[in-house]
Amino acid sequence: MPLLIKLAPSEKIVINGVVIENAGGNSTLRILNQANVLRAKDILTYDEAGSPARRIYYALQCLYLFSEDREKYLDLVQTLMIEFVTAAPSSEPLISQIIIELDQGDYYQTLKTARRLLDHEQRILDHAAAQ
Repeated sequence: MPLLIKLAPSEKIVINGVVIENAGGNSTLRILNQANVLRAKDILTYDEAGSPARRIYYALQCLYLFSEDREKYLDLVQTLMIEFVTAAPSSEPLISQIIIELDQGDYYQTLKTARRLLDHEQRILDHAAAQ
């Protein structure tokens, strides 16, 4: 089943590690085969990965987009997740879900779950700041 993606002018998308920018008016792309796709709004840059959960998201993003380096990023993700769950045991259900999704090879879903991990981390930080 084809994937249709609507792009606004100047909107960026990454497909299999290639950054594509819409240089014209509104456009629709039809992707006819399997591809790893992320919209710019879902991409976290290296410089933005300044917290433990953000580093996990960034590593998962790289794992998803750059299949040639998948083992390297998988090792990094596993290390970061162990550190995170050790520091924040309340994150264990989300970390466990990411591990299941990684085992199933559902790398896009891991990013969706990692978004929830970002929210969880923010709640922890907000709670600590309120104390």
